[in-house]
Amino acid sequence: MKRDVSQRIFRYVFEFVVAGFFGWVYEVITVYILYHHFVNRGILHLPVLPIYAIGAFILLGMLGERDRHPVFVFVFSAVVTTAFEMASSYLLEFIFHKQFWTYHNWWFSIQDRSSLISSAIFGALAVGYFFWLHPLSGKLCDKLPKAVCIVFSVIASGAILTDLAISVSELLKKA
Repeated sequence: MKRDVSQRIFRYVFEFVVAGFFGWVYEVITVYILYHHFVNRGILHLPVLPIYAIGAFILLGMLGERDRHPVFVFVFSAVVTTAFEMASSYLLEFIFHKQFWTYHNWWFSIQDRSSLISSAIFGALAVGYFFWLHPLSGKLCDKLPKAVCIVFSVIASGAILTDLAISVSELLKKA
């Protein structure tokens, strides 16, 4: 089915919000399990970690929408997201003069910036993205009225971009 611009925008804004939220939930739960207290993860005030959404979109760009075997998606995604996580770690540290995460106490740590355990989790999250979230967003944008797609896209994009501007400004003041 051919989708108009508002439906395509809705689809990717929706996926950005949901993937970023699931990344936030994963990290909050992980920190709680490891350290037994709540930590609001990420640089945004909203419960969204953009790095997870960007990682999902990188994978979508690389793999496309063709049918892939879940094992291939898992392995490919684990490798790509690990490289992305490591590169992001160095880039964010360079920009903000702060290390945002470390895996120094994780088994199978990779330079304290990633871990084979987190790589496996990222692979599993990618399988969820390709076999659940991406198809769901396609079905939603086909069924929802155009006005709903536009309103959601504008509100969600505005909220995230505003939060990003505020959060980056605060981080740069601290740098």
